[in-house]
Amino acid sequence: MDIKERARDIAERAKRIILSPKSEWAAIEAEPITVREIYLNYVVYLAAIPAVANFLGNWLFGFARGSDGVVHTTFFGGLWRALAQYGLGLPLIYLVAIAISRLAPSFEGKSDDLRAFKLVAFSYTPIWLAEIFGLVPGLRWLDVLGLYAVYLFYVGVARMTRSKDEYADVYTAAGVGLGIAAAFLHGAFIHLIAPL
Repeated sequence: MDIKERARDIAERAKRIILSPKSEWAAIEAEPITVREIYLNYVVYLAAIPAVANFLGNWLFGFARGSDGVVHTTFFGGLWRALAQYGLGLPLIYLVAIAISRLAPSFEGKSDDLRAFKLVAFSYTPIWLAEIFGLVPGLRWLDVLGLYAVYLFYVGVARMTRSKDEYADVYTAAGVGLGIAAAFLHGAFIHLIAPL
């Protein structure tokens, strides 16, 4: 598959999960795909958006830092930070999925790491896409659009974890808690190894 076809496939999947999540979760559930294939055909591309957008935005336009005013990262410092952000982010998605899978029996569901990974990976789509606004300082606040991921998770959680529908809201709250904790840990590690 060439790069144009891959980009088209990713764009189509992203569009379907965002615009028609109920039918897309059914398609994702039935799709015979492995964790490796989801990483190689979807996650590695979309997960690069935040790292690239933040690198370019901080290097070209800078960011506000207290009394220092607008500060620009150096090219190599920003590149190192972007690589660390990307490299640490990829396994973190899988760890969140494992935690979601382990929670399934608490909501009368079944632990299934692959199905939980599908849920997490495709729910993250709006988070990754919204990070494109990190390129332009005045638009960085628009990354709030990534909160749509909570709705995607909510719509898919019962189907993908085989849990009861009536637990979807509580399971979603637990998933959001795990996601926030993972984001906090990710940010803390990035700050330790590649401070701004």
